[in-house]
Amino acid sequence: MRTDARVLGATLKAGDTVDYALADGRYAYLVPSTGSVEINGIRLDTRDGAAIRDEKALRITAIEDAELVLVDTAP
Repeated sequence: MRTDARVLGATLKAGDTVDYALADGRYAYLVPSTGSVEINGIRLDTRDGAAIRDEKALRITAIEDAELVLVDTAP
């Protein structure tokens, strides 16, 4: 598949925080496959999805142990 996208995964322990920078004009889609997280102040639980645009940085904090999938893509 040829596309301008990155697919990333992460495992966070409860209380861990990670930051991810999005380049100008990029979109992201984040899903916690397990656990709960807060992303830029919004709570997501297992299998919730967040479509993200117009953000330069993502701050993701695990509320409970979590596994995440993040897709960073061009519009």
